[in-house]
Amino acid sequence: MPSDLPSDSLPARRLDHVLHHGFGDRADGQTRREQHADLVDAWLTDLWESADAPAAGAALAALGSLGRRDLGPASDLDLVLLVDPAVVDDERAATLASALWYPIWNSGTSLDHSVRTPLETEEVARDDLRAAISLLDLRTVAGDPALVKDTQSRVRRVWRSQARTRRAELIDLAEDRESRYGVLAHSSEPNLKADRGGLRDVTVIRAFAGSWLADHDHVAIDRAADVLLDARDALQAVTGRSGTRLGRPDQDAVAALCGYDTADDHLAALAESARTVAWELHRVVRAAQAAASPGGRATVGSGATRRPDLTRLEHGVIVQAGEVSVDPAVTDPLRDIAAVRHAATTGLPLSDATLVRLRRHPLPLPFSPAQRDLLMDALAGAHVADVYEALDVHGVVTGWIPAWAGVRNRPQRSAVHRFTVDRHQIETVREAQSHLAEVDRPDLLLAASLLHDIGKRADARDHAREGAPLARESALGLGFDAEDADVIASLVAEHLTLVELATGRDPSDAATLGALLDAVDRDPGRLELLRALTEADARAAGPAAWSSWRASLVDHLTERARASLAGAIRGPREFLAPQRSVEQAVLDAVHRTGVPQVLYPAPTGDDQVSQICLGAPDGPGVFAAMARVLARHRIDVRSAVVSTMEGVAVDTWWVSGTPADLPHPTALRSALARELDGRGDPAARVLEVPPGAPARTTEDIPVVTLLPSASQEATVIQVNAANRPSLLADVAEMITGHQLMVRSAHVMTLGRRAVDVLYLTDARGRPLEAPMVGRIIAAIMDAASA
Repeated sequence: MPSDLPSDSLPARRLDHVLHHGFGDRADGQTRREQHADLVDAWLTDLWESADAPAAGAALAALGSLGRRDLGPASDLDLVLLVDPAVVDDERAATLASALWYPIWNSGTSLDHSVRTPLETEEVARDDLRAAISLLDLRTVAGDPALVKDTQSRVRRVWRSQARTRRAELIDLAEDRESRYGVLAHSSEPNLKADRGGLRDVTVIRAFAGSWLADHDHVAIDRAADVLLDARDALQAVTGRSGTRLGRPDQDAVAALCGYDTADDHLAALAESARTVAWELHRVVRAAQAAASPGGRATVGSGATRRPDLTRLEHGVIVQAGEVSVDPAVTDPLRDIAAVRHAATTGLPLSDATLVRLRRHPLPLPFSPAQRDLLMDALAGAHVADVYEALDVHGVVTGWIPAWAGVRNRPQRSAVHRFTVDRHQIETVREAQSHLAEVDRPDLLLAASLLHDIGKRADARDHAREGAPLARESALGLGFDAEDADVIASLVAEHLTLVELATGRDPSDAATLGALLDAVDRDPGRLELLRALTEADARAAGPAAWSSWRASLVDHLTERARASLAGAIRGPREFLAPQRSVEQAVLDAVHRTGVPQVLYPAPTGDDQVSQICLGAPDGPGVFAAMARVLARHRIDVRSAVVSTMEGVAVDTWWVSGTPADLPHPTALRSALARELDGRGDPAARVLEVPPGAPARTTEDIPVVTLLPSASQEATVIQVNAANRPSLLADVAEMITGHQLMVRSAHVMTLGRRAVDVLYLTDARGRPLEAPMVGRIIAAIMDAASA
């Protein structure tokens, strides 16, 4: 809201009203939003009276949020001036409109306006789907109520008469919005209005009810809408703007206004409400499709013998009218799980009655082996995500996996994650399906995928380790025996180990391979399970968590472990053939010429990531010089593997952008030569790059950690800091200033964070003494904070 508005302007009065009334509170039987609508109505009525409006033949009506009486503190006003052309001519209508619209604009209020006759309004409702939905909320504010009532009747008659033909158009509208926006329940920065499960879907659900094609659970939708509307109101009160995207910077303040202890608690409540809305939309769409189809239901026979088409399957499962149901007379203990499996494998929805039965009559734990096998078959189904949403909305999943309650709707703060914790686990199951043929126990892979983040609760410090016992208990409840449950628990405890070792440790260090072999208990089968789980987990997280270069590092380490377990261990660099060939070419060129070399390998397969290999005779300051070259050219480093080969520093960098976006290799080669020539001159090492933003929260403060068991040959230090263009160069310069050598480095960028693992030695190639470790950690902290 503009700061120069007078304190008695309409926007200021609306904001003041919201800030001084409790969210969700009622006074005199009215909600705060109803009181807010009354405040605006009263102001508009005063305008109407001052505009010398006629006593009959004209009316001011509200649409949208004001029409529904759920206006937000910064929401636009959507108004229509209705006129009876037999009473009010065009000139009089234009004069009246000007007398209304200009004072609203002058007040600083955003306005969407129109002037129409009842017949014109009816024609708009017939021709424009979005306008028709908005017109369903038409409500009298001032003027002739009979004129508004007539217009309402016309609009609703048109809507109901066209319901069958517009059903597909309405469904397409909702699906198109999902493709352009996203799913509110799974978003870390949700759009409260436009995302799937948001306020626009609430309007669509109510529009379906207005068509008489399908109804919904009014209590559930009203409760969910209240949660979403409270969040929208708090967001608009905090920002003073009409936007509905709940960004990270505003989440704490919005949560506090809405009465939640933390932003995560609020996001979880929003996710719960959004899933309710999404489920009810799914239900009304199904009901509308059935009602609009010929005969309303799939049938067989004719006349007196006409009956619903019904197919009976094993275990008491029934398929009827395009839904999966069960025969209540069948007592087969596999009946309910078999219905879930059929829905997950065919895509047919579970009937409402079956879902209610599953909630009211939960299956006893532990499952039998046969029930477990059917559930694993369901997890392997192509439609498992849809079935999960249906089961979870009805409270079934927490009955089967009690620990699920701790992660249900739990938001994730990592920049690489795109889903809530619970849905991420389901997405991991979906990704794991493509690896089932690669492992000897696909059921264990599916179970571990389902449970791998079960420990990622609000108070978790190490979710993998803390989740292992929860996963074991859950696996036992799902019918696995103790030995299999131990394997599942081990996979959960170690599900981050492979990717962390592959991307953040030196592959040539024996300790790296040893750590992986220990993690899989030197079991080849468990190694393959962990490799499959690692990729499924990363792909489910989002594009930033998995790429061709990361896959090559993971495969490299996995292949080393396979060879070791087979008794045929070879040199660690033999497994990265494409990268090795490039590095060998750079190594040979440096040996041949004695000067720095730069080579761009062939594209990685990721259109947004390119590879650069730099080489130079090794010595103090070489790593820092290479980092400065990239910083000076504004090259964004995504990952790096830095190593020394035969006295030559050979560093492979994965950077953002295509090869066409990068400088020519000769430009980088010349720049690197200049940097190396000037590494003894402090003035030549100064970087002219924009400084990083100052720390705003504790999350922005760098964390520098000693990893004592990572290597016997070097001191390993991890730097986790907010990323900035000069970060790596600043840290490398600090290391050079202490006369230390970087034997190996592994650099990674995850969202706004940089995670760099440095293998440091003294000038003689030995691990650092304890006093030096303390000094260099403090120095790196300073450099990372600059």
